[in-house]
Amino acid sequence: MKYSPTEKTSQRRDVAAASVVSAAGAAIFLILPLIVGTATVSWQLNSEKAGLIASSYFLGYLLICLSTVFWIYKVDWRHVSLVGFSLLGGGLVVSAFAQDYMILLGGMFVSGIGGGGLFALALCIIAQTENPDRYFGVKLVAEQLLGVALLFSLPLLIAAGYGFSEVILATGCVLTALGIASFWVPRETDVSLELEGDDTKRAVSLLPLWIGLAALFVYFSGLSAVWAFAERIADGNGIDTVTIGRGLSFGLFGGGLGALAAALLGDRFGRTLPLALSALILAAVMWVYNAEFSGFTFAVATFFFSGAWNYSLAYQMGIVASVDVSGRFAVTMSAALALGAAVGPALAGMLVQQSGFGLVILFAIFAVFVSTVPLIRLAGRK
Repeated sequence: MKYSPTEKTSQRRDVAAASVVSAAGAAIFLILPLIVGTATVSWQLNSEKAGLIASSYFLGYLLICLSTVFWIYKVDWRHVSLVGFSLLGGGLVVSAFAQDYMILLGGMFVSGIGGGGLFALALCIIAQTENPDRYFGVKLVAEQLLGVALLFSLPLLIAAGYGFSEVILATGCVLTALGIASFWVPRETDVSLELEGDDTKRAVSLLPLWIGLAALFVYFSGLSAVWAFAERIADGNGIDTVTIGRGLSFGLFGGGLGALAAALLGDRFGRTLPLALSALILAAVMWVYNAEFSGFTFAVATFFFSGAWNYSLAYQMGIVASVDVSGRFAVTMSAALALGAAVGPALAGMLVQQSGFGLVILFAIFAVFVSTVPLIRLAGRK
């Protein structure tokens, strides 16, 4: 879906619709600390079982994202959006009223299928625009704004004595209402479904893409491991629920600014500088999380954590989209991110259960730097 200058109005409408769809698809991840925290208290779960709630959601997310490359360019995108919102909202309702742990996991799995379909759809739309770095930034801004709103309001429910069920149900209602954006989603794409040339040429052409996807997976695994337990980390420092919620909300505000910076700057400073700068900031934030901190320090650290994460992520997705020579496989970014979001919290839960949060912090630092190196190399390709 390459846009000519005369189609800029249509492009803006498509990007706006895709941004709302993507925000709904990313919402559960953005409020993951509250979900894990309230589930731990309401269901009296240990860290490992709490982490599995997140992983069950992202398992469904991953499976649908893996399959999208086979069908996403063959169906009506508006129908994909409507079905995605239905599954997302319906799965959350099941989870909210679940009385059994396995039913809870099943509901989160179904909602993950819906959320993953929505997120993959948004990536398809934006990856094919003329300036993907900029519009990935716009998409991330929309996600952060929704996350800020939810993380500011949901802790008020918790402070009023409500728990996991009410948090999930309220979230499901908000996300279902956003389904109205489905009616502005473009219906089709002009992407070619085949690569030209023989199998050898195809494999060589796709190698940079697989490297980029692997880097996205590692990056997201490390950061989601910390993000899923950010509420627990703050709680362990004696910070109350409302203050934690405000700190997380302020953090996502930083994420919105980071994404906005990427949207406004585009490729003005290239891609290498944003990636390297973000990696250094994230390492500094991990050091703060591993020490004793106040509510104010937690809020500031989370501001830079989310800001650097999203500033870098816009460029990372732009890099992967640019090395996709067919235009077809950039949608698999959603699978790489979903796999990271599934593995990270599950691994973090096991590490916390065994030795506390220190190893989780070290894993996050390792993941950031290991993933940044190949992405910088890909950014330098001509």
